Amino acid sequence: MSVTIIAEIGVNHNGSIERAKRLITAAKFCGADMVKFQTFSANRLAGPDTPKVPYQLRTSDPMETHHAMLKKLELSQEAHRELQGHCEREGIEFCSTPYSKEDAEFLYALGVRMFKVASADLVDRTLHEFIASTGREAIIATGMATMEEIEETLRIYDAYCARSKVTLLQCTSAYPADPIQANLRVIQTLKERFGCRVGYSDHTQGNECAIVAVAQGATIIEKHFTLGKNLPGPDHAASSTPEEFAAMVKAIRLVEKAMGDGVKRIAESEIPMRQVSRKSIVVSRDLEAGHVLAVEDLAFRRPGTGLSPMAYPQILGKILVRPLRSGEQVSLLDVVEA
Repeated sequence: MSVTIIAEIGVNHNGSIERAKRLITAAKFCGADMVKFQTFSANRLAGPDTPKVPYQLRTSDPMETHHAMLKKLELSQEAHRELQGHCEREGIEFCSTPYSKEDAEFLYALGVRMFKVASADLVDRTLHEFIASTGREAIIATGMATMEEIEETLRIYDAYCARSKVTLLQCTSAYPADPIQANLRVIQTLKERFGCRVGYSDHTQGNECAIVAVAQGATIIEKHFTLGKNLPGPDHAASSTPEEFAAMVKAIRLVEKAMGDGVKRIAESEIPMRQVSRKSIVVSRDLEAGHVLAVEDLAFRRPGTGLSPMAYPQILGKILVRPLRSGEQVSLLDVVEA
């Protein structure tokens, strides 16, 4: 199964439906399988005096409250329908992150195939209870989480026999995240501990961590996507441009093929090299028919088109049935038992 690559548009539309559509079209062109938005009501999500986190202070108006920032970035229900329709026309899957049970209910009615839960909402019990009850797929980011918190959330899905529907995402909730703190080996840890599919939500700059995550077994890669890093808004600076995203997709698809199927075999491209660079058993000097072969009669030289050096014990002490010139290959047909 191919890795699912999600272009996290999030709030990088800056409140503009037309920009959101351009982002969808660009994501499709770059090779993304899915685009993801954010579904929230500022009034339900944040109190009026909620402060901004440090990265938001750097990338948006520091005098503006967190609530005011969110208010400008809300998408109406009609906007969701319009963007979903645009995705259908472009041939790319629409997805969104609900930030409350009410938001999830709307997305369910909209017919989304899966829900993505933000790291911050790993601990929103009512949200998870609703998503688990639908039986639809859930992608759950685990930034800022402990193993115990992840286990507690997964028990909610267990109650609905739905853990098999869950994909956990390793994530470092910083924008941008330092690659040194990506902790990509956690992908294997989560897979072994919880028995779920595991992916990676990449907040680092550059594509190295996403590529390594695929090599670690990630089944989903999510990365923020923008039309310009210098656009106003909280997430643009830590997002990938179309050029960067397309390069990541290309690298991931190559890594997927390079990972192979885990079965060790001779690659077709290795056959000419194997035939030339491997050695064969040859005689070290001219020998007559009837000679009994000893170790000192043998040498091992390229090309590897004859009897393998690993087989030399099979011919020791046997009698040549024909004369051989120095350097000539020996085969099992050239000898008989003494």
